[in-house]
Formats: sequence, structure tokens, C-alpha cells
Amino acid sequence: MNPESLTASAAINFGLAFIVLSLFSILKKQPSNASIFYARRLSKRQQVHFEQSFTLSRFLPSVAWIPRAFRVTEDEILDFGGLDALIVIRLFKFGIYFFGFCSLIGLVVLLPINFGDQDEQSIIYHSMDPFTISNISAGSNRLWVHFTCLWLISFYGLYLLYKEYDEISVKRIPTTSEPKASTRSV
Repeated sequence: MNPESLTASAAINFGLAFIVLSLFSILKKQPSNASIFYARRLSKRQQVHFEQSFTLSRFLPSVAWIPRAFRVTEDEILDFGGLDALIVIRLFKFGIYFFGFCSLIGLVVLLPINFGDQDEQSIIYHSMDPFTISNISAGSNRLWVHFTCLWLISFYGLYLLYKEYDEISVKRIPTTSEPKASTRSV
């Protein structure tokens, strides 16, 4: 892969993310979509306020919801959205933690190891090949670094999965102070 392709791919992904977030912001403001975006509030007979008049502000994307989304606690998500919504949010957080860790290992450890085995004549600046594992010769001790990083990333992923399962299972089974009476007849 060359740098131009990587840049084009990143630009397309950022552009699509901007379009999707803008559409979300606009569609959430429309009163006709209340049953989609505010289903739980409506089922609990809570009032949802919309700007009823036909104004331009209803059709302009806004980012005011983003800071509020970061301030919401897990208990509020559980109350308003339910357990499924909380699990999806936690899944996104899991992905961010795992991707951040993998990126850190890749940039700090693997990238210098892969690039360090190059001599100055073999570096091709229009390709990403100098940064890959293909530059490490067979039998090199640098392959052990890749093996160790793979194990480290795998164990970190398993640790995160265990932690997520442990925390979700506690929220899934509500604790009660009094035991339930048996419904079995004698």
C-alpha cells in the first residue's frame, strides 16, 4: 500500500463519519422521528420537547449532543436505554481501549523493529513495505519481538474481555436484599 492510498482511505472514512454524525444530528431533531430516538421515554409517558415550527435550525447539524454524551453515567444509560444500550456503549469503549493499546505497541515497538533492518539503498519512499514484517529476515531474533507482542496483545484482549464480562454480569443480575418466595405449590 502506498501513502496516497492510505491518505485517500483515511479521508473517505473521516468524510463518511462526518456525514453519518450530521445525519444523526439532523434526524434526531425531527418530531416525526421521536418514536425511533426516544422510544423508552415515550413508553414511560415522559414528555419529549421539539421545536414544532419549521425553522432552519431543525435542519442544521449540531454538535451540542456530543459533550452531553460523554457526561452520561452508566446508571443513566441503564435507566434510559436499558442493558442492551449499555452493552453497546461498553463494546465501543472496549474497542477504543484495545485499538489504543494495539496502536501504541505497533508504533512504539513494532514499527522501529521493522524499519530498523533496512539499509539506505533499499528504502523505497513510495511504498509502505519498509514498515512491515516482510523486512525481517528468516531466523532473525527480531521475529521474537513480533511473537512477544502478539502474545501481549492477545492477553490484554482476554483481560479486557474478562473485565467487561465481570462488570456486565453484575449489572445483568440485579441484587435484591430479600429472597424471593417459592412459587412451587406443596
